[in-house]
Amino acid sequence: MRSISEAEIAERNDLAGKVAEALAMAGFTVHQDVNQTSAALGVLVWVDSADDSRGGVFVRWLIDPSLSRDAAESLQKGEMQSSAFRHFSFVTEHMYATLIAILESASFQAGDADDDMSPFLIRVEG
Repeated sequence: MRSISEAEIAERNDLAGKVAEALAMAGFTVHQDVNQTSAALGVLVWVDSADDSRGGVFVRWLIDPSLSRDAAESLQKGEMQSSAFRHFSFVTEHMYATLIAILESASFQAGDADDDMSPFLIRVEG
């Protein structure tokens, strides 16, 4: 895999900064350190420097770990109609759509990152 250039990394970092600023201006708490999200709530904006379809600027809504845990437990038990799972799904789906709409309103190209492991991951382009 080829490494991306310093100029490409700087371009992605600049875009991520602008995305974070636009979301903060909209009232969101924004985090940019992908390694420090275990207890973070709000929006995560980060850069993946991969030189393939995995690379780029990404946005993800961070839900309280207790709700994620409750939803996962419900899913493991096959209880997809539990209140925890329904609430988790509602919040995740609506925040995903809301973040895309806000980013598009701020003149970014935002859409589904097409990541099977993270179905509500948003990819942002300038």
